[in-house]
Amino acid sequence: MFHQQWQDLVHNALEEIKLKYPNCSLAEKTKWRQRFLQIKQSCDQLLETWALVEEEIRQLLHDHPDLGSDETEIDEEIWLDESAVRQFRQGQGYYGLTMYAKAKRLFQEVIELEPDFLLGRLYLGLTHFQEENLDEARRQFELVAKTAAHETFIGFARHMLGCILVKEGNDRQAIREFSKVVSMLPDHADAWFNLGACHYRLEEYHEAIPYFYHALSLNEDDWESMYYLSSCYRHHQEWGSVSFWRLASYEKAKLPRIMESIAHDYEEMGQPAQAMEWYKRLLSSDPKKPEAYYGIAWNLWTLKRESESLLWLKKGLSLFPDHPDLLFAYVWISISQGELKQARSAVSRLPAKVAEQPKWLAVRSHLSTHTGDFRQAASIADQLITHEQTALQAMGYYQKGRATLEMGHSGEAISHFKTAQKLAPNWKDPLFYEGVCHLMEGRPDLTRSCWGQLISKS
Repeated sequence: MFHQQWQDLVHNALEEIKLKYPNCSLAEKTKWRQRFLQIKQSCDQLLETWALVEEEIRQLLHDHPDLGSDETEIDEEIWLDESAVRQFRQGQGYYGLTMYAKAKRLFQEVIELEPDFLLGRLYLGLTHFQEENLDEARRQFELVAKTAAHETFIGFARHMLGCILVKEGNDRQAIREFSKVVSMLPDHADAWFNLGACHYRLEEYHEAIPYFYHALSLNEDDWESMYYLSSCYRHHQEWGSVSFWRLASYEKAKLPRIMESIAHDYEEMGQPAQAMEWYKRLLSSDPKKPEAYYGIAWNLWTLKRESESLLWLKKGLSLFPDHPDLLFAYVWISISQGELKQARSAVSRLPAKVAEQPKWLAVRSHLSTHTGDFRQAASIADQLITHEQTALQAMGYYQKGRATLEMGHSGEAISHFKTAQKLAPNWKDPLFYEGVCHLMEGRPDLTRSCWGQLISKS
């Protein structure tokens, strides 16, 4: 009981340091470093005490073997050298505290003393895995898989070999390893989950779904399987199932990333009001989440509440002045509101590399058109036209069409708008401006044809 309370206390303290240390001030860094050293010193003292107690217990068992007659020790340990058992227990303690370097040294000494002690070898493999020494981890797990007599040991080793393959980006081969695990250990929930996750990463969403259901049948509180199920159904646009499993995972875990995913789902379903509510929940759970300010602002803009949208963007930028999405939305909406001075000021603060990113090229071309610098707008649009992504090419042709139209070259602009429409068939703006060009050139029948298509697309 006390051990669990102490472990929970240490875990919570380490999580607080992990969360706050990276972004704190120099003065606060000293405080967090002292806190960390206090925890480490406490852990070291506990482990030293643990080792002394363990030695006393071993001595008692040596003098009075009947004391341990009802223990449920691991069968392998009965025949181990006492010092090896003591080192193994110390290694487990360090491993539980994520102090992998110390744990690894102890486990290495254990298997040097007792080469056939498979549990010690498994722990050695795990420490190498945690430290990203994947080749050495693989060697240890393969030795266990080849020499173990019990399916539990073999299954665990095979599962870890699958995890190594996942880390190496080889999901197809990992599926084979995880399949071996579930054939031996049908109740291995993690292996069923990992089978689903591998298929998901391979974009085989239909194949992934049954594995996540199977994992849930073994562990009904597995929020990650719920979350992955919602993501699988999202790719199939089955929004009822998406909402059910997203909300189920949220009820289990209450994590910010689930809130953000639910907000994205509502955006894709064309429900900005509901999306905005989830972004507000996200902000309540983490007031320093720039994505929440961006999401609220963008959905307010979608709802035609422009003034409120700009207020949220300004608030977000006051906290995160260099956040690219907040800057992008602020510039785009400022242009649409006619606040060109503010838009120019924001663009001028962009680092050179950021300014050359495709979405910023589109914004800069758009801004140049509105400020009357049509040649620069067309020149920037040319950079988008050469991009490999079709959507960005469409944006480039559209922006070039707008610039050439403003320069009075309506005939040339028509060809750019037509190309943009061909590359992005569901985009209405190029079709509208093509109609404007035809009207300027005295072809109202073609204008009616273009704008008639706009009505049919609505």
